[in-house]
Amino acid sequence: MDKPLLPGPNDAAMATPPSSFQQDPMTPPRSSPLKPNQVGQVILYGVPIVSLVIDHQERLCLAQISNTLLKNYSYNEIHNRRVALGITCVQCTPVQLEILRRAGAMPISSRRCGMITKREAERLCKSFLGENSPPKLPDNFAFDVTHECAWGCRGSFIPARYNSSRAKCIKCSYCNMYFSPNKFIFHSHRTPEAKYTQPDAANFNSWRRHLKLTDKTPPDDLAFAWEDVKAMFNGGSRKRALPTESFLCLRDRRAGSGVLA
Repeated sequence: MDKPLLPGPNDAAMATPPSSFQQDPMTPPRSSPLKPNQVGQVILYGVPIVSLVIDHQERLCLAQISNTLLKNYSYNEIHNRRVALGITCVQCTPVQLEILRRAGAMPISSRRCGMITKREAERLCKSFLGENSPPKLPDNFAFDVTHECAWGCRGSFIPARYNSSRAKCIKCSYCNMYFSPNKFIFHSHRTPEAKYTQPDAANFNSWRRHLKLTDKTPPDDLAFAWEDVKAMFNGGSRKRALPTESFLCLRDRRAGSGVLA
């Protein structure tokens, strides 16, 4: 049976290529092929971010993004959100790090730098700065998903039922029972072809890392819609409160007396 068509580019904010972003269009695609260690610039939410070609992909400096667009968030907040979204950093070589220093993306004293793709940078920034509205999908639409924890399992993730972080929106393909995403990764069936995989940790909040589309090479619109759904109920877009005047005075007094908080 053919899968229902996904909505057009005007329906879902992130189910379209990065060039269709309404906040700030990304750098226009280059006509010439990307060259290793090629330096460029990407405009992300109005802020210029240095890019570098690594392994045939244009990647952005995560430290520069953290120090500009996400400067109101702590390192732990950014790190935890990145892990929850399944974004993996690629570490620069010493040569690439020097290139980034000269381009102004990193301070001279820096010793390492993680790089993420443009798409990943957009997802990370939108999870903090965007509205995180759910993608508009047909009511009868479902993602075909699998996980490989324990004996593994396969099911149908129904976005229309995903209205809270604990909503039972995944229907198991084997027993037809419904589970929430964080419980589904602990649900498995021992089929003849299944291989047992030792779960890394009993962490109910790690479902975004373990639950994947069954199709290993999904079309972009499907992959982007799935990313949008995973970003829902993932900490919202809470901003850190700026220090109040009284707090700043207290901190200054402690610093003057040699006592640090």
